[in-house]
Amino acid sequence: MERAGADMQEETVACIGAGVIGNAWAALFAARGYRVQVQDPDPAAAAALDAMAIRVAMVLGVAVGDIRARLSFTDRLETALADAMFVQESAPESLELKRRLFLDIDRIAPADVVVASSTSDFPISLFQPQCRHPERLLIGHPINPPYAIPLVEVVGSPATSEAAIERACAFYRSVGKHPLRLDREVTGFLANRLQMAVAREALQMIARGEATVTQVDEALMHGIGPRTAAVGLFGGYALNIRDADPAAWLDHIAAFDFGEELVHRDPFPAWTPELRDRVAAEWRARLADPGAAALRDRRDHMAVRIAALHEDRPAAADPHPAFAEDYSAARGKFRDAAQRAGAEVEAHRLPGHDGPGGEPLFIDAAWLGPEDADVVVLSLCGTHGAEGFNGSAAQVHWLTGHAGQALPKGVAILFVHAVNPFGFAHMLRVNENNVDLNRNFIDFGAAPPANPVYAAIRDALPQRTGLDEALVGEWDAAVADANRVHGDWAVANALSCGQYIDPHGVEYGGDELQWSSRIVTGIVTRRCARARHVAYIDWHSLIPIGDGRLIFVGFDTGGGALHRRAGSWWGENVLDPATVDAQWASGTSQRRPHHHGVIMWGLRRALAPTTDLAGALIEFCCDPDAFIHSPEPDTRTTMWERWLFANREHRGAAGQMAMRYLREAASPTRRSYQDAAMAAAMPVYRRAIDGAAAWAADNVAADCGALIQSDAD
Repeated sequence: MERAGADMQEETVACIGAGVIGNAWAALFAARGYRVQVQDPDPAAAAALDAMAIRVAMVLGVAVGDIRARLSFTDRLETALADAMFVQESAPESLELKRRLFLDIDRIAPADVVVASSTSDFPISLFQPQCRHPERLLIGHPINPPYAIPLVEVVGSPATSEAAIERACAFYRSVGKHPLRLDREVTGFLANRLQMAVAREALQMIARGEATVTQVDEALMHGIGPRTAAVGLFGGYALNIRDADPAAWLDHIAAFDFGEELVHRDPFPAWTPELRDRVAAEWRARLADPGAAALRDRRDHMAVRIAALHEDRPAAADPHPAFAEDYSAARGKFRDAAQRAGAEVEAHRLPGHDGPGGEPLFIDAAWLGPEDADVVVLSLCGTHGAEGFNGSAAQVHWLTGHAGQALPKGVAILFVHAVNPFGFAHMLRVNENNVDLNRNFIDFGAAPPANPVYAAIRDALPQRTGLDEALVGEWDAAVADANRVHGDWAVANALSCGQYIDPHGVEYGGDELQWSSRIVTGIVTRRCARARHVAYIDWHSLIPIGDGRLIFVGFDTGGGALHRRAGSWWGENVLDPATVDAQWASGTSQRRPHHHGVIMWGLRRALAPTTDLAGALIEFCCDPDAFIHSPEPDTRTTMWERWLFANREHRGAAGQMAMRYLREAASPTRRSYQDAAMAAAMPVYRRAIDGAAAWAADNVAADCGALIQSDAD
């Protein structure tokens, strides 16, 4: 018997076994965007699968129709495995049954498909010797229910390949799980052993009349449980000791023989039917209020909420009103706010490329103020794609708050929204050609700036793309090798300042001026043709030195009049290169890297000699304790961006996972971050506009200063 779901394009997962665990896995995978083939020899299991879909939809807040559309049920193993890219086995805990089943799965499933078992009882090494491809077999052990409890324990045997482990971990992350990789096979794995140690001691106390079932549950729910959920067992113990010193706690507990007197070491009391009935009666009384169904609801919903707290996720309905979920929504907010403010709005469609959902992509511009303004405040966002969420919100927030208000005499304001619409929509730093637009503004009629260290190390850097942690390690190892030869700063600078020899590499500046660069230059030179001065704001993100903090990068190598002009708006100290280097060192690297071909310099050259430009690239910053990319921020983000650019698999679950990660890496969705960012951004506009008014009143000619394309030594 088969019940086919809708014809979808997502990747397919096979769930073998439609018991409680198997169906819970299947409904979770479907809720996270995968097509799922569920196999069980009992056709009646299909009804239980549908009931599980209803429950998971309710708990996760997903439309049950979407889950049902991605689920298919079959009693044939061949059908379930036909198109699978991952197999989750959850058959009954029978050794002989599982041995036969793994033989069949190994024979039918393509050799590159990872096969994970949900078993609680058996190590994977029991099943590998009989299989042709033992390297792809491993344990993916959940804590029930898999759709609500994030943990999944991942472990192989010496015969399991590293690649299979990494692929399994990446897959589990794509459905919102927290994969815990164990170092070796151990009976019961980790979580079950810890749980059983607590259960054994609890039963000892209950059997001896020292506690009741209800008292044990209350002690766990209202005491140990919340603390452990927040910081873990050892995290909690360390915080009980002065200076949070683990050695002090170990000395303390060792003095008490590691709590020997607090644990029953004697055998259980005789386990008689009478004792069993007494404990069972207490247990039934515990379940009677609020009842098993209500208890299940409480478990599931509270577990999901606790998991969300671990990820610091805000309530979906409570973002800052200026922030958008995706590029299209951000564009809509910008255009609506600009039109309500009375701005002239223009749009330029990116030819030949669309967004992940086929939506058209645009650079939009909005102008407020007189056409002959002497000073134009120019605000850009989205130069580095997904970083545009922050700058877009700042533009929208200012436009919304200043609708109908007049600008000072002689001042206009020009907003350019989504300088890199492709990257903005696809959650990438680079544009449609893998070009970093803030390295693209060089003179392509001459030899490009050199980057000799990058040229020396490029072949040693991993060329493959992927989402696996092994690739992060490979990249970091290659960089560490390069550091030993060239020095840490030289390598960090080479990987950031821009390079023009490797179209597939990082920080590629291109071999010609890109479409976005030409459009932005055209908008700015046309709109500012009658102005003598431009006050420049280019929004970027995300250095982890604190929510609401900003870094002002002036790109003025020798100071001068334009540097002092911008300093008069925002403060000389914040634009001081020493200040910027110190902020950079606190958040990401030794000091700010050098740059080739930044937009600010390109626009200065395009506007000269009749119009000068002063201002800064301004980085939004975030709280390091809430920084999503820890502990390897730059590497993992770079690897995932490279994979997403190369594969464009935005609709699949892995692509959705990558896009969510990269969104948080560029613009956190925490309301606390968003509020702090907007509170910091509005004074930037106010001071720039006030400074522009003073500049206009000064009635001075343009002083373009040095026209450069690189600040490298």
